[in-house]
Amino acid sequence: MKYKTEWNLGLLYKNENDPQIDKDVLKLEKLCESFEKKYKGKDFISSSTKLAQALEEHEILSHSQLFKPWLYFYLTCDIHTDNQKAFAKKTSVEQRVNTSSNKVSFFVLEIAKIAIEKQTKYLSEQKLKKFRYYLQKIFLNAKYNLSEKEEQLITLFSQTSETMWVDIRQKILLEQTVAYNGKKIPFSKAKDLYSDLPKNKRHSLYKRMTETAKSVSTIAEAELNALGNYRKVIDERRGFKMPYSSSVLNNENTEKEIEDFAALVTSKFHIAHRFYKIHAKLLNEKKLTFADRRVQLGKIKRKFDFDTVFTIAKSALARAGKKYANLLEEFMQNGQIDVYPRKGKQSGGYQIAIGTLPTFILLNFTESVQIAETITHEMGHAIHSKLSLSQPIIYQHYTTSVAEVASMFFEQFTALELDQYLSEEEQFILLHRKIFEDVYAIFAQVACFNFETELHQQIRKQGQLSKEDMAKLLQKHMQGYCGPAINVTEDDGYLFVHWNHIRYYFYTYSYAYGGLISRTLFENWKKDHSYINKVEQFLSAGKSMSPKDIFASIGIKTDKAFFEQGLKGIEADVDKLEKLAKKLSKI
Repeated sequence: MKYKTEWNLGLLYKNENDPQIDKDVLKLEKLCESFEKKYKGKDFISSSTKLAQALEEHEILSHSQLFKPWLYFYLTCDIHTDNQKAFAKKTSVEQRVNTSSNKVSFFVLEIAKIAIEKQTKYLSEQKLKKFRYYLQKIFLNAKYNLSEKEEQLITLFSQTSETMWVDIRQKILLEQTVAYNGKKIPFSKAKDLYSDLPKNKRHSLYKRMTETAKSVSTIAEAELNALGNYRKVIDERRGFKMPYSSSVLNNENTEKEIEDFAALVTSKFHIAHRFYKIHAKLLNEKKLTFADRRVQLGKIKRKFDFDTVFTIAKSALARAGKKYANLLEEFMQNGQIDVYPRKGKQSGGYQIAIGTLPTFILLNFTESVQIAETITHEMGHAIHSKLSLSQPIIYQHYTTSVAEVASMFFEQFTALELDQYLSEEEQFILLHRKIFEDVYAIFAQVACFNFETELHQQIRKQGQLSKEDMAKLLQKHMQGYCGPAINVTEDDGYLFVHWNHIRYYFYTYSYAYGGLISRTLFENWKKDHSYINKVEQFLSAGKSMSPKDIFASIGIKTDKAFFEQGLKGIEADVDKLEKLAKKLSKI
């Protein structure tokens, strides 16, 4: 069957000039104006009946269809970074959406003022049962709220002080090309390619990538200083003590929970050190460079064109359930997956879903088995998004802290699919790669969390950091998790220029958090395939409970002992790798 390998944005609008775009933005504006007129300055919190009615009407303002214009231009700009007209329209749409959102910002602020004794009463009211958790979060966040005017300014300034800075750095980087084999390739393609190359070519391409990153590091320096100082101003005004405080609260974790989690994983960096020591031996090197971190030990002897990779990913998803494989098939037929890298296209991969709007997945295909795991990873997000639609609008989607649980759970099915026809040698290669992916997802992401924390603390203390200091700081934290087997240089620290997740304010811990939880879910499924029903229970919960309570509802207690068990699982994989390496006379 012929699949569409580029996004079909016609699922949203005909083109950038579609008159329906303006009509849809206008619809949101009118709804917000109408809501403001009806409730601002009026009594809607004195009784549970009044509050329930107001909450029902406010929920409509979160309907996904109202954000279709924003999604259209967001996607357009990610695959056409040279489209100035699209960027201008994206900015215009964002401004109109932010202005409309500001008109109803009074609503949550007013609810937050409800007296504590009445809060307790309302939380037990049957009329407000649907909104109980939503209200709990409002009451919890109340002490960090500012005045209505201040909240409105924050929304408006976020575009100029955050979004535009990230956009320009990203746009400049995506315009860069790197010399390879006598031609220029997109920087994004070089990032995906270099670790699969022979040593000399790998080091040569990595060096040129680093030179390119350094050449645009001045803009990244200015960007991160702007983001850091913007975050500092807002946090101080709200009363947050730590740079990550607001992110953790938004993710519905507690500060202690994540501080303890990060400290635990950091204390286990020796597991990563041990793996890289074995990795160096397998590569016949006394000391590795940072470019050697994710080198495969050999090639799995199959041609992985996209059709082959798609078949593997589809079969892997079918192991969890046929409906998941059918969803992937549907996406490919509809043009909801953009497959191949090209100049001006965003690097990496992601899934974006907003309610009932079409889900879109971005890939940057290379002829390697990893792309099959990327597909199942992003489909995990898509499945999570789809199942969360069973919740009321306010609870659809999911918090950042659990976002990676579903993706990493479904990703693990790819290895099972490959195992059935791989030789022992190829299984060894796959096990090795699985471990370094786990090491990256768990230990590198917590090292990044530690880096972000120190970066923001130093910006708050000193006002600004130079690009050289940023690079040295990232060098320190990368060396911390890599250990003595890898020589991390200051030039390697310029990874900060193109590590996009650093711009998402402490997003990276969710990979480690989700990764360790997903291991348990997967192990439970392997023991009993009917456990997929428990997994679906978690996936269908959306944002209706805290992450801790969602997992408790399926019998998982996310405490220190639980996460230690997951870390021991990685260590057991390292043991298995070492034994298999000796058996095959690799070391």
